[in-house]
Amino acid sequence: MKILKRWIIRELSRKAGPYLKSYGLLRTVKYKSALVWAPQGKRVLVLAPHMDDEVIGCGGALVKHIRNGAEAKVVFMTDGRFGSKAIQELSPEELKKRQTRLVQTRKEEARLALRTLGVQESVFLDAEDGQLSSTAAIRERLAKILNSMQPDVVYLPFFLEGHPDHKATSQILVDATRDSKLEFDCLGYEVWTPLFPNCLVDIDDVVEVKKEALNHYKSQLTDVDYLHSSLGLNAYRSSALLDCQSRYVEAFFQAPLKDYRKLHQRFCECEN
Repeated sequence: MKILKRWIIRELSRKAGPYLKSYGLLRTVKYKSALVWAPQGKRVLVLAPHMDDEVIGCGGALVKHIRNGAEAKVVFMTDGRFGSKAIQELSPEELKKRQTRLVQTRKEEARLALRTLGVQESVFLDAEDGQLSSTAAIRERLAKILNSMQPDVVYLPFFLEGHPDHKATSQILVDATRDSKLEFDCLGYEVWTPLFPNCLVDIDDVVEVKKEALNHYKSQLTDVDYLHSSLGLNAYRSSALLDCQSRYVEAFFQAPLKDYRKLHQRFCECEN
């Protein structure tokens, strides 16, 4: 596993260099191949395995895109039915009822959070929480969204994320674009597993919006203080910048789709 991790880090650095040089000066301390990036007004698609991942992983960057005139859409991959510790000990009949209510609660929380971020459009694919996989049905639905929107940027959990639904999201994107001529940048974000970033976004000016959006996920904050953990990670990431004045930063691995696909394939081959 250590050999695999070393290979991934070397490969990520190698892929990042030529791509990032086209953007100009790199202004970081810890990550020599990382770009400090200002999100632009483009067509932006966010893939979120669960309702709240979009805010935790890229909420600040998403606000900045929208403020710069971007068209933004969020696709929620699963229904979030298992997102509560309180329902784990219930009888099967009561569990089903509570899960139905939880799904509706989480969707309403998501709509409120997206409204706070400024996102006008969302899609719920409703795969079973915890069982996300690259089925023909979900690949076709995502391919249809991609072909219709023609995004410039797609945010998704990086494929090294430990959560199985997060990892599956990359596989679904790779499969949905297998025979496609689409060209867009993939920005892998971090939720549960810190990544090796080549792209950093200063979110100081929008961090309060991110906090407000995340606060809408009350059903999730009951179990885990995501405000503390996610903003703590954003605060740590700020230490990578040369100016040392930024307080909160979101970190990503950025690559063109074709390179993201190659890296993902190589990782899957090594993992197996």
